Amino acid sequence: MNEFVREKGGMLNLFFKKQKTDGKRILSPVTGKCVDLSNVPDPMFANKIMGEGVAFIFEEDTIYSPCNGNIEAIASTNHAFGFICENGLELLLHVGVDTVKLGGKGFTPLVSKDQKVHIGTPLLKIDREFMEENGVNLITSMVVTNHLSFNIEIVGIDTFVEKAKSEIIRVNI
Repeated sequence: MNEFVREKGGMLNLFFKKQKTDGKRILSPVTGKCVDLSNVPDPMFANKIMGEGVAFIFEEDTIYSPCNGNIEAIASTNHAFGFICENGLELLLHVGVDTVKLGGKGFTPLVSKDQKVHIGTPLLKIDREFMEENGVNLITSMVVTNHLSFNIEIVGIDTFVEKAKSEIIRVNI
């Protein structure tokens, strides 16, 4: 038993199921449907110009961190976040289509640049009522901008996913 406890990270990990990864997985930032990037009505994402990844269609009003890492950038309009994940992946989370035109209205950031985050850390609050009144498509893209430097596998497309639980990107190290 003692060897099992040492190999698995200690006795506390047996009792507390804290969400933790081995750096090989990126999880869903929302609960909803995971779709192929080609479904995003923005050629920068649909044609994978920004990187390899997925998109999400969801009904909640909060976006959560999909990885353990650091917030490297937050768009001045609060609709996009750049991460450096603990495994070195550079991740872009972009909320909605043409949301830059909102000038930050309808978005309340819950983190700041240079902040360390963990899987499930709340990142952004969305004013759904405002978005619906303005006809905003909130399909959210999550792309690995440095995907050519890694061997990644996209999983979960066309499935229902849960925030901070469902694996979306697997990094084959």
